[in-house]
Amino acid sequence: MFIALAASMGIKFYFGGTTTLQLLIFGLLVMVVVQAFRMYSASYLWGTQAVTRIEAEFLCTSGPYAYVRNPLYLGNFLIGISLCIALNEWYAYILFVISYVSVYSIVIPYEERFLEGKFGNAYADYKTQTGRLLPRLKGYKGNMSVTPNYRAGILGEIHVPIILGMFLAIIYLLFVK
Repeated sequence: MFIALAASMGIKFYFGGTTTLQLLIFGLLVMVVVQAFRMYSASYLWGTQAVTRIEAEFLCTSGPYAYVRNPLYLGNFLIGISLCIALNEWYAYILFVISYVSVYSIVIPYEERFLEGKFGNAYADYKTQTGRLLPRLKGYKGNMSVTPNYRAGILGEIHVPIILGMFLAIIYLLFVK
C-alpha cells in the first residue's frame, strides 16, 4: 500500500502537482489520531502484532477487538486515506484502495481460517458478533479479558509514525506551495 502511495507521489511530481498546507495538516491530524488507535489496539496483543507468520497465543476479544476483529487493518485503511487527503489527488485514492483490497482480501480470510482452526466455536461466536473492518456499536462480551501492555503496543508500532513522518515530509517539501 505504501508503494501505491509512493507511486501516486511520483505521478504528482511528474505532472507538477501541488497541495495545500491545510490538507497536509488535516491529513496529519487524522493520521495522529488513527496511529494512537493502532498503538492502543496493538497493546492488547502485547506488541506481538508485527509477525512474519500467522500465530495466536490467545483469542483477543477485549478493548477495540470487542468491536472490530481487525482494528489494526482498519487503522491501516484510515492512515492510507489520510495520506491521500494530504496528497490531494483523485488517483491516489484509487491506487491506495486497489492495493488495500488486494492485500487484505487475501490476508484476512487466511487469518480467519487459521483462527477458526485454532479456536473453533469461540472464534465462530466472536466472528458473528463483531465486524470484520467496520466496528459494531455493541461490544462483544467474551469470557476472556486481556490486560493491555501499552509499552509493548507503542514499541511494536514505533516504526509506523517514522515512516508516515517521512511520507508527510516529502509531501510537504515537494508539493505544498
